[in-house]
Amino acid sequence: MRKIEKQIKEYLDYCEKVRAMSPTTIYAKNSILYRFMAVTKIDNLRNLTNEVFNVWIAKLTSENVAARSINTYNTTVIAMVRYYQSSGIHIPLQLSTIRKLPEQVTRRHFYTDTEIQAAILRADFETGLMIEIMFETGMRIAELTHLKISDFSGRKIQFIGKGRKLREVYIRQGTLDKIKVFLHEKTKSRDLEKMDYLFATLNGEPPTVATIRKHLRKPFLLAGLENFYPHALRHSFATHLQLKGASVAEIKEMMGHESIATTERYLHGFEGRLKELFDKYR
Repeated sequence: MRKIEKQIKEYLDYCEKVRAMSPTTIYAKNSILYRFMAVTKIDNLRNLTNEVFNVWIAKLTSENVAARSINTYNTTVIAMVRYYQSSGIHIPLQLSTIRKLPEQVTRRHFYTDTEIQAAILRADFETGLMIEIMFETGMRIAELTHLKISDFSGRKIQFIGKGRKLREVYIRQGTLDKIKVFLHEKTKSRDLEKMDYLFATLNGEPPTVATIRKHLRKPFLLAGLENFYPHALRHSFATHLQLKGASVAEIKEMMGHESIATTERYLHGFEGRLKELFDKYR
């Protein structure tokens, strides 16, 4: 194992065992840090300079990665650097010279029930099931990757989500029936007792976020819905509840948010209705 790999492992162990970060957070950090290692080809953090770091930023920019995502990736790498610097290890990277990239104002999108169904019709069975689960529960894509068979108890799903919070969500009976069919088909080629993750790969590991994102994007594109991003399904979940008459407080609980202010960022039920509302109340 290369020195940089040992350093990443030690840092992630610290995040998990000392900082008590959630499995989804650890998984995300792991993906980013190993990508950083692959792009920069660095073999030891003691050799990390600003020139090397700029190679990383240039690569992400050339791939048209959004500024917001680049800032998130950089924050992850910087957090590891700070961990080792606080331990007395000299790393030549000058953190004070790294600036956040200017981020564009993001216009969040949501899909209607009709659009969701149009995408499901164009998806294979497994991908369609992923879409249904995310739309019915508001589950984040990283949470979906780690969804376990043991998390299910009938229509109820309990899992550890963002911030190591225990979340409880529900699915429709029709979706549960599809999951049973899906698992029945899987047992034809695999031993169910050895399966842990619902959407496990052939070697039993959870799928990567990138893999699921790729699978999800295709049916939306075929349905004529471009610029798909998985978190839009979480926005769709919240907005659908709002349009059905749920209060913000109720939606907050169903999404597992700490504050109503966070929930309000996910609601789009009044978009396109401002003139109607003005005429009604003024």
